[in-house]
Amino acid sequence: MALTIPDDIKEAIYGTWLPALMTTVLKGINELPQEQRENLLTKICTTCEQMAMAGALGIQPGMSWEEYLDYLNTVPAPIGPWTVKQDGDVYDLIYDCTIGDDGKPQCHCPLVQLGMMEPNPYCCDSGARLSGMMIGGARNKQVEKVEVIDSAARTGARICHYRVKLKD
Repeated sequence: MALTIPDDIKEAIYGTWLPALMTTVLKGINELPQEQRENLLTKICTTCEQMAMAGALGIQPGMSWEEYLDYLNTVPAPIGPWTVKQDGDVYDLIYDCTIGDDGKPQCHCPLVQLGMMEPNPYCCDSGARLSGMMIGGARNKQVEKVEVIDSAARTGARICHYRVKLKD
């Protein structure tokens, strides 16, 4: 039987302890050799992608393509908005970054936004994979290729730009 934890203690655990522990884990991951570091970051990013699709960015049952595009264009930061441009089976997804007080674009990775880690260019691939999941799911097609064109963490751009190629 699990211990009953009072709400104020739960708030402290979720609001302070877990973020501090996660920050320590992420700092430790950065100290690992490249292969191990990338393996763990990919696992974290994959979980993040799945959570985003399940809760914030997935196409909803009964939603048309046009309704999905409108939704992506109006969803507020830090989830959106997204602009989607299409040329055949190639889709460009562009996400406008928030600009910080220092005038620089801010990474929208949830762990960065919560102050648990610094922007990591490797994790930009997660944004590209998420874009592929979004478009593939909305178009009900398999994804052939995803790539990062631009991002705040990788190139210092004021946008995150991902390209998705769907299979015919």
